[in-house]
Amino acid sequence: MSDRKEEISYYDLGGRESEMYREIDEFLALSKRYSPQAVRRKRIIGVVAGIIGTMASALFMLVTSMVLLFLISVLISGWLVVYFAFSYGERPFPDVLRTDTIIGADGLENVYNDLMHVDCISNTAVYVGDEYIFKKNRVVLRIRDIERTYIRVESSDDGNSYYAAVEVFDETGRLSIDIKPLSGITKNKRQQTFEELVRPIEEKRYRLKKLEDKL
Repeated sequence: MSDRKEEISYYDLGGRESEMYREIDEFLALSKRYSPQAVRRKRIIGVVAGIIGTMASALFMLVTSMVLLFLISVLISGWLVVYFAFSYGERPFPDVLRTDTIIGADGLENVYNDLMHVDCISNTAVYVGDEYIFKKNRVVLRIRDIERTYIRVESSDDGNSYYAAVEVFDETGRLSIDIKPLSGITKNKRQQTFEELVRPIEEKRYRLKKLEDKL
């Protein structure tokens, strides 16, 4: 997935390890998003977008004579060019780092076996196993690392948007992922839908906690 040897390199192992990792990798689209080729492509797109933004700002200034707006636009476009040309992809991507950390700590086979027996939360990209949550094309999370399931509120000029969400805290830090949007329905219906969405997760959390209490 990357030129860095310290990042996930299960494909180098060959055999069963490579095949197990391939299943996880393809489900989470890690190589698709973060391979050297994907990073290079995003860098080019980012640099080109920054250059086009600078040119568009210059043209806008010539037409409107709004110098201050032009300077602000140039600063933003210039930052984009510098970021994508020199910084993007230089540090491990959070989704890759979190997946790498969980697989390294818990074992590739454990994560793979759980993925093979997941259930999808209806009409979402979230799949729940016995020990892990997998968000398709995104990342894997441990159920025991969940701190809360909650309704996330996102405010904008157009009003509030609502999402059923899960927040975890693990070795790599804190992360919140959305399960499904909850906007466009009444408050009572929103709460009811939220509870239905998170029930499979909460049931697994409860089961794992009972098992830990017995140990």
